[in-house]
Amino acid sequence: MKPISLTNTLLASFIILSANVGVNQPSFAHPEPKFYCHTSGNKPVTVYINHRGIEEPWIRWTSNFFKKAGYDPLTRCQDVSHRLQIYSRHGTLRYVTTGRLNRQNVICTADSFNGGCKSLILTLEPGQDPVQTLKNLFAWHPGARPSEIGKNGVPYINVRGRLGGSVNKQ
Repeated sequence: MKPISLTNTLLASFIILSANVGVNQPSFAHPEPKFYCHTSGNKPVTVYINHRGIEEPWIRWTSNFFKKAGYDPLTRCQDVSHRLQIYSRHGTLRYVTTGRLNRQNVICTADSFNGGCKSLILTLEPGQDPVQTLKNLFAWHPGARPSEIGKNGVPYINVRGRLGGSVNKQ
């Protein structure tokens, strides 16, 4: 029987260890899409990182209207970014539209075109035009698809295509 050398044993251990480590390494080719509140500028921004790793600004937080109620722009950015992340992860972020919740105008999710308000995204200031706010909110870069107009002239923005593979299509 041939004696086992320390060099061969170490080399074999290294190869096994390297193989095991490589299997558990995360793939950076397709990062998990997500929403987060970007705070490095002078105004917080709700940002979406798509499946290619490209950051897309969605909402710029400039209003201090809700500050007295404890919702300054940073707090609203964090809350809404978190909501959008949850809706995206659960596959319920399909259409974005306007509606009324608790007697206030809101931007909300809808399950389908012409569907009712399902989940709150953000509350609007009193007197703020919901349709114009929605159009401004999703005024992405050139080439963005226009919204579909539903019953009573309410826009429905289909965000599923924008979110790519992160939306659970049902």
